Amino acid sequence: MAKEHLLFDKTEIVAMVMVKNERAQKRAQMVNLKYDKIVSISIKPHEEKTLFGKKPSELIEIVVSGRSEPIVYTKLKEKKFWEGYKQGLEIFARENRISFTDETATEAAAT
Repeated sequence: MAKEHLLFDKTEIVAMVMVKNERAQKRAQMVNLKYDKIVSISIKPHEEKTLFGKKPSELIEIVVSGRSEPIVYTKLKEKKFWEGYKQGLEIFARENRISFTDETATEAAAT
């Protein structure tokens, strides 16, 4: 059964991220992202690798101060909760004055 990997509160986001331990093994870890640590949130078009080539998709990128790499979620892996993530992130960014860009909305409006 699929579970949500992004949960929204008024001033923080709880995110499930994959991290590598000292033996280079990946494991899931819950991370609390307070609004003042989040630099920017963006949603971009993306091509995701599938079994039979590449498929057009979208990706959410959350840039956090203190982390070397952004936190990334892709649409094909989070399909069931994707629209909720997009709406929740947009509201969270607006209420906490965080830089938010949705490049997929402008792309859809152009077609």
